[in-house]
Amino acid sequence: MPRLLQVSSVRLGARHVDLGTAGREQRERQWAAFEAALSLATREHCDAVLIAGDLFDSNAQPRRTIDRAAAALGRLVAQGIAVVILPGATDPYDASSIYRTYDLAAIAGLPSGADGPHVLVPGRMTVVLPALDLAVRGYAADGATLDAAFAAPPDEAERGIRLRVGIARAVPGAEGATGVSQEAIAASGLDYLALGGAPAPAQGEAGTTRWADPGPPELLGEGGDEVGQVLLVTLEAAGSRRVRIEPRPVGRSRRLRTEVDVSDIPDEAALLARLGGLADADLACEVRITGTRPAGLKVDEAALEAALATRFLHLRVHDASLPPTPEAPLVADSIAGNYTKDRAALIAAAAAEGRTGDERDAREQLDLGMHIIAGSTGMPV
Repeated sequence: MPRLLQVSSVRLGARHVDLGTAGREQRERQWAAFEAALSLATREHCDAVLIAGDLFDSNAQPRRTIDRAAAALGRLVAQGIAVVILPGATDPYDASSIYRTYDLAAIAGLPSGADGPHVLVPGRMTVVLPALDLAVRGYAADGATLDAAFAAPPDEAERGIRLRVGIARAVPGAEGATGVSQEAIAASGLDYLALGGAPAPAQGEAGTTRWADPGPPELLGEGGDEVGQVLLVTLEAAGSRRVRIEPRPVGRSRRLRTEVDVSDIPDEAALLARLGGLADADLACEVRITGTRPAGLKVDEAALEAALATRFLHLRVHDASLPPTPEAPLVADSIAGNYTKDRAALIAAAAAEGRTGDERDAREQLDLGMHIIAGSTGMPV
């Protein structure tokens, strides 16, 4: 009854430019999630760890990143836990590949002939683990479609092996270089297919083959509102073959994209309090300010971000609210009156026709124009 730990889309060394000064902290959180996953493999007495693509964020990594990853993986191998790595889209097996340049086993200080870490590359796409009666086979498009890779006959090394697991960076049912059809998965005869590359967890079944993708173990640029996870996969072969999949959270960070309507928020203090209600040190939050601003409210994106910076992992505020229309009646033939009448007509027409962008532009023009008029005439706005 082999027990596997499945990880995907780790992307060690990611820069996280979108998180600004929090980028460095988020890189360390990725390391923490990765190392937590490997510790989980030890605690749960896993037989093997499968890394389904994108272990590194790119093939251009400083040596310290390679050393740290190799040491972590080497500790598993030294404990008798097999490690199988499939290069992915961010760390492909090409001329500049990390997996060509560096010998992870040697860097980890493992003895010559150590059983891993195993890297699945053209010509060596299958790893057989005799003690588990298990074969792990990697699938890559390699210039053709993934369906063609799945249709290839089993390697000679797989003959006589009772359990077969596949590993691929693929999206079931999708088209393109990373898509694989449900029919191809079903025809593979695999007991389980470990997938990677999805921005969020997913799992399903094609024929008698179960498949799953844990998503990233820690927040990436396209991450969701749940913490990252890995999968514990148990192959139970007594009687009819069964696969048990257990998600386990290992990440901390979450991402939230939300809108705040300021139509009923009277001033900056109230807006700051509303945004503060979302605060979480593990949250990368993007807030879009919407609605029509009351006359007493000014939205200062930079000031809001600075005031709340220490209460979020990262906060980005984008003001898409509309300026208020003047509350006081204006003399019809005055400069201010004629300008207001003209802008108001444009606002009404854009709103009636659903041209939100044009309505916003007209309101901004009205707001700016009235402040310019007030500055030159002394008229309150």
